[in-house]
Amino acid sequence: MFSQTSEKDYVLAKILAVADSHGSSIPLTIAESNLDCFDKVIFLGDFFDHEDKEYEEQKENFLKVMKFKKANPEKVKILIGNHDANYIVPELYGWQYEHETEIKKMILRNLEYIDLGFMAGKWIFTHAGVSGIWFYNQLKNDDFDIKNDKVPDIQFSNEFLNQYNDRLHNGDFSILRFTGITGYGDEITQNPLWIRPDSLKIAAVPGLNQVVGHTAVPDEERIQKKDTDVLLFLDSLPFYRNVYAEVDTETNQYEIKKFEDPFADW
Repeated sequence: MFSQTSEKDYVLAKILAVADSHGSSIPLTIAESNLDCFDKVIFLGDFFDHEDKEYEEQKENFLKVMKFKKANPEKVKILIGNHDANYIVPELYGWQYEHETEIKKMILRNLEYIDLGFMAGKWIFTHAGVSGIWFYNQLKNDDFDIKNDKVPDIQFSNEFLNQYNDRLHNGDFSILRFTGITGYGDEITQNPLWIRPDSLKIAAVPGLNQVVGHTAVPDEERIQKKDTDVLLFLDSLPFYRNVYAEVDTETNQYEIKKFEDPFADW
């Protein structure tokens, strides 16, 4: 069994997080223009699909993001979203059937650079959010000795997340599988690629703050509290894609901002 990771083992950093692009160049523009101001820059996934960008734009954007990552391997983190996993998980299906083979090849060629999530201090960054129920079920699936039948007495930690990242890099896609019964994913059992805000607000792992994309919410709902924990929702509607977060994991200060540029690819 894993040992518990202490607070001092976490990376403390100033972090910039940008949400789903679906082919838009705006998140990459935000990241590039702010690279020198932050210790980490995180893309929250979903580089493909959606109605506002043609496939060639999606492809070009994804390859540019990966080039940006490779030029800044320690500073830039690329996370996987459900619209990316659709193309590599066997039981799922891609939205763009005519481009499915090419998208799959692009993702697999870059799989070593793509993570399920990133954790620093008391902050978790994933595409959709980490449910305590999902984590509990994952522990059972991995044959951990769960003493409490309802709530795991093992705290979610950076050590677990790194193990999940390694499994993804090695082609184990079991942690990406859909873990619910509805197509929309609004269930407390859902994994970090699919869970929706209403379910995350109920089931988020306790004692940790989370930054996610995945579901567009009104501006007044972007910052949510669950007891003393904070949930930040960054996804925005097609055409915009301009919402991002600045987080200081040492002081636990945070701010959600919008990128405004009259010359951007609106």
